[in-house]
Amino acid sequence: MNAPTIVVLSAVAVVAAGATLRGATATPLRIPPPASSRVRAAVSRRRWWRSSARRGAPDETAMATWCEHVARGMRTGSSLRRAMTDAGPAVPAAASALAPALGRLDRGVGLGQALGELDDDPSTPVGLVVGVLVACSDLGGPAATPLDRTAATLHARAVERDERRSASAQARLSARVLTTLPVATLGVMALVEPSTRAAVTTPAGLACLLAGTLCNLTGWWWMRWVIARST
Repeated sequence: MNAPTIVVLSAVAVVAAGATLRGATATPLRIPPPASSRVRAAVSRRRWWRSSARRGAPDETAMATWCEHVARGMRTGSSLRRAMTDAGPAVPAAASALAPALGRLDRGVGLGQALGELDDDPSTPVGLVVGVLVACSDLGGPAATPLDRTAATLHARAVERDERRSASAQARLSARVLTTLPVATLGVMALVEPSTRAAVTTPAGLACLLAGTLCNLTGWWWMRWVIARST
């Protein structure tokens, strides 16, 4: 390997190592402890897949804004059903998530039954709001105050989520560096070193390249999974 190649590879390694160490010292990645039983591990996997499926659902801020619009409409004299319908144009994301329930309401189905078919997991923004609305429908009484309190809870969740995302920014940067460093190193070596290009075109070289790519993609997926669980 000639001198220019060594200089280029050293520069790439120094930059990547500096970014990784800066991320590790600024915000160390906290890996959650492993589950103590198979049941807890299965529950964790199920929650992760369910959270992945809900990425298109409205977030805490959208549902909090929707609750505030509904509570404001009820204080002006609207019924709960009417206030829910009027709040839709103001928050399209929340209206899209609650559209099946609103459609059943238009067909004459009761509020509790219409909302009961939606996701009722209180760990999600929609599930928390649905639980409060079902309770208001079953127990009766004014729903404006419970909705305001639900909006305050959702706003607090949004603040906490943003803080966790900010704390994990350096960890995500380190994951990107560790993922792109092998690819960048191989690209530089293939560009400046003829022997590397010749080695990659051989069957053994292609097999090593394929194995390295699979390992790199597996590591990228694993780091994203760990970071997603910690945030």
